[in-house]
Amino acid sequence: MARRSKGKVKVKVVADPIFKWDLIPESEMLEREAKYLSRLNDFGVSADLVKHAHSDFYEQEVERAAREHWDRHLRCDGLPRPYLPVEIRTFISKIRFYDEIESTNSMDWTLSVDERTILNQNIFRVDKTRRMMRLTKDNPGGLYDNNVQMCLDTLKQMDVMLDNEAELVRMSGQRQKDIMEVFTEVELEIDELFNRLTYRVLKMQNTYMDSEDGKVATWSYKCKPWEMDMWGLLNVPIIFEQLELPVMLAEFKATGVEVQIPKSVLKDCVTIRSIHTDFDNISQNAKSFETTISTSLNYPTAGIVNIEDSVLNEWLMQQDIQEETLTLMLTRRQEYEETMQIIAEKTEAAAKAAKQSDADKTVKIIIPKAPKEPPFVPTGMFPDIYNDFLRMEESQYSGYLDEVYHPRHLDMQEFEINLRQYIMLGGIYAIMFIRRPDQTQFEKFNIVLHEDGRVLHTMPEMVAEIQVARMRSTIIPRKTRETFRGTKMKLEDDELPYFIVTLQLPQDLCKWSEPVVCHFMTEKELVPIDYKRDSLWMPTMQGSVRHSNFSESAGSTMYRGSRYSVDSSNIFRPTIRSLLRQSKVESVQLAETPLEDFNLLKKLNHLEIRALEKHCLPRIISTFKFPVDFRDDKREGGKMGLKGLVKRPEAEGVVNQVENLELDFNSQLNNAERMFPHFPTVDDIQYPPPSEDSEPGPITVSTALGLLKSIDDIKLKYRQKPLDLLNQPDEQDKKSKQKKMMVKEDEEYQEGQTGRRKTSKLYEKIRSSTRAEKAEKTDKFSISVSEKIKMDELQEQDVTHWTTKYIHDPILDRATSRLTFKTDRLGYFGLAFKRYEHFPFREWSMQPNEENPDEIILMVDTYHVRIFFYITSKGVRGYVTDLSKGYTAKPIKYLEILEPISDFREMRKLFMSKNINIFAENDASFYIENGYFSMKHVALEQHTYNIMALHCKLMKFYRSSWNRLASRRDIIMGMKIAKESSDYSEVTLRITPENTTFVQISENCSDKVNVIVLTYNNTWRNISEYTDLHQAINSMVPNATELRNKDSILLHYVTRMLKEIRLLSFS
Repeated sequence: MARRSKGKVKVKVVADPIFKWDLIPESEMLEREAKYLSRLNDFGVSADLVKHAHSDFYEQEVERAAREHWDRHLRCDGLPRPYLPVEIRTFISKIRFYDEIESTNSMDWTLSVDERTILNQNIFRVDKTRRMMRLTKDNPGGLYDNNVQMCLDTLKQMDVMLDNEAELVRMSGQRQKDIMEVFTEVELEIDELFNRLTYRVLKMQNTYMDSEDGKVATWSYKCKPWEMDMWGLLNVPIIFEQLELPVMLAEFKATGVEVQIPKSVLKDCVTIRSIHTDFDNISQNAKSFETTISTSLNYPTAGIVNIEDSVLNEWLMQQDIQEETLTLMLTRRQEYEETMQIIAEKTEAAAKAAKQSDADKTVKIIIPKAPKEPPFVPTGMFPDIYNDFLRMEESQYSGYLDEVYHPRHLDMQEFEINLRQYIMLGGIYAIMFIRRPDQTQFEKFNIVLHEDGRVLHTMPEMVAEIQVARMRSTIIPRKTRETFRGTKMKLEDDELPYFIVTLQLPQDLCKWSEPVVCHFMTEKELVPIDYKRDSLWMPTMQGSVRHSNFSESAGSTMYRGSRYSVDSSNIFRPTIRSLLRQSKVESVQLAETPLEDFNLLKKLNHLEIRALEKHCLPRIISTFKFPVDFRDDKREGGKMGLKGLVKRPEAEGVVNQVENLELDFNSQLNNAERMFPHFPTVDDIQYPPPSEDSEPGPITVSTALGLLKSIDDIKLKYRQKPLDLLNQPDEQDKKSKQKKMMVKEDEEYQEGQTGRRKTSKLYEKIRSSTRAEKAEKTDKFSISVSEKIKMDELQEQDVTHWTTKYIHDPILDRATSRLTFKTDRLGYFGLAFKRYEHFPFREWSMQPNEENPDEIILMVDTYHVRIFFYITSKGVRGYVTDLSKGYTAKPIKYLEILEPISDFREMRKLFMSKNINIFAENDASFYIENGYFSMKHVALEQHTYNIMALHCKLMKFYRSSWNRLASRRDIIMGMKIAKESSDYSEVTLRITPENTTFVQISENCSDKVNVIVLTYNNTWRNISEYTDLHQAINSMVPNATELRNKDSILLHYVTRMLKEIRLLSFS
């Protein structure tokens, strides 16, 4: 650093870069404001037409819901009302009650077998031979099929209700939590029904299970939503070491599963159950099922759905940016003028000093360098910040997506399945070992030994011994291998130790992509111990988007970002169901105790004192003492006599004597601290999260929560101290120095003894062996210490996920749709397909049907198939076929909807079950890999869909190839009058939040490879300025408003279909 001269004056440094903005007069600002008001009015006119149709549809839906409620009351189907948890729990209790009665009254039909009845000459005889009695035996699967179906219907009704936020809002918070708990109870009841059915069959295995060879017994049941198989060895003597093959093959015909069982898990009476369900009730428990989004009032402006609210928010945001930019420019201009004034004063002082004749008394004055002159803002001029607004709005949107939906926030391992990227299809296969009750069959009766209240036990701990099997290689004769070569047995050396599982899949499930076989399980994983911050702060990307250093201040409006985006209709706002699911998970993991905060500087009441005593004292180390505690010890401990008497202190001494209550650490030598502090188990305190706009900082110590937080920090430091002692960096240096000293002593000793006598070889061997042992012990100790430190930094945590860790060598035979893989354990298996395999869309068009004008045809070409939707006021029907350029007389239909569907949830499930997903989530942009696409402005896109549905009977809309190359605020689409066969009315529209124009588009060369520059040339149709698509259509067809779609139900279905698929963003 340079030396500071005596006469040097401290100058305020101005090192900020100079940002330049174009200035516009106040008249242009007023003109822009008038344009925004005009746009807001135009959007309101076109939106009112759609709102009127939606209000009519809502009234019709209210009437339909009332009729459906009455029809359900008349049906008396036994299903509970989904909004009453009490009725749902009663429904579950009834199922269990009648199931127990049915199970208790069931009889073993084999006990009624009488082969002598066939010899009876009575004409009224009853044939009770085994052959006839087997035909009349009951099947318990039918009863459980009915119960499972009722549970699924209940879950369906609850699912519809939970997706309807209008119903959830009317409920109390406790009712919402009860419904989520009951929803889980119904799902668990389905598993219990499967277990009770399995136990009922196993306890009467001779009654229900069939056997062909007297060694293996099987049982199967198949219905529409699920299938079940059981395979097990009978209670017969089998020497597994002398089997012809070291494996056994279990075939499950109903579920389409084959399992080759290795010898390492074979034992007497081993039993395997296989269940295949078309529904999936377990994936929602995986950690990557749903993105965790916290509630906020600071969602990005780009996520607003309503076009009027979006226009208003964008204008207010521009006002804030302009106000702060103007303040910034004025502040920099003022700082510049102050600096120039200082420079002028110093220049004048330097000139006066130079005129003095005495050079020794002259004070050296340093004149600072003149800064760059910022622009001057005349009165009545304002900065043009529209480009800054566009940059900030784009940064808010992309930043929020990156901050909330990026896959890195899911913390996925390489063997874990990301359910945001993949989707589980084809059902769930539950293949696992089960323990069956011991049963002894006599001639006329049997004995079953039940245990644990007749509860079925699964055995997930049965794992194939891979390493042991490899060490003990099994030699199969060549003749035996040749005999079983053409069979289903897998007899290679690398296949014998594993379970070989083969699944028979639906025909067209794997037509467009291959699945990833995965295993659903809960495992213990070591995760780093996260440090708890002083306050919970949810950073948003809006806070980090700044156009200058000046806007970083805490009071800056730009720092708050889109503070006006408080409307509930934001696409990024989590649903109530999602929030309930997240609160349920957090309540299980945290289990924190809420404590009302209060000030410690006031007089405390008894409840507040009790609260401090309850929560503070257990957090203090047990051997720590305050100064008052030492005085109390002297009072209580006094001089003990022979009989334990204490001398009463004199009253005067007690009154007059004033003790100094300073903390003396030397007095604690008798009560030394423990080397490892011991703290009792205490309840975690729930500290209230601060507002989202506040930055993290220490909590005030003068409050109860502040005191508890300080004590918790001290407690954490006490527990961290032993780990710091073990992690001393100079431990290895000391050991290496000790080794060098030992070697040096040995050399000196040998040199000293050379003059006397030569050391013996035995002595050298003993010395070398001793040094080696010491070095080995030192290395082992250092390794153990380092491992202990690493283990202390990690903690075990239960992680539920779909994983491929235990799946080996999956092979898919497309010709037969058979999937084979190896694994060392059984359990829940699933097939994970890429969720966005059909994205982006190649082509789309929407037009009225020429034969039926009240029917709208929507054609969508995905990446693999072509879909036709026929939308009417009754619902949506259609089919899925192959992509073709010409007409196909009899197309192959992979999916066909004959009857119109009005429930879009059912339609979504139907498409996904066929591995045809055309419905995107908010995070789809991170997982689409097949081509280019451009996400669009949400409010503008939603408003365009409304106008398309409003004029769907008049116009034909179709895809433009320029749309995927345009920016987010530009929507490019084609349009023509539907009834005109010529191409004269075909136009290309450019729709932006500011205006709508008829354009011709061309691409310009760009200096950057990843930047696409489009040129928009207006056509002759731009007679006037059009705000939205509605005004553009009216310019082509003057009476378009009178010819609009007035069927509110049809308008709702078309709008809903367009908003579900989002053609403009993903094509």
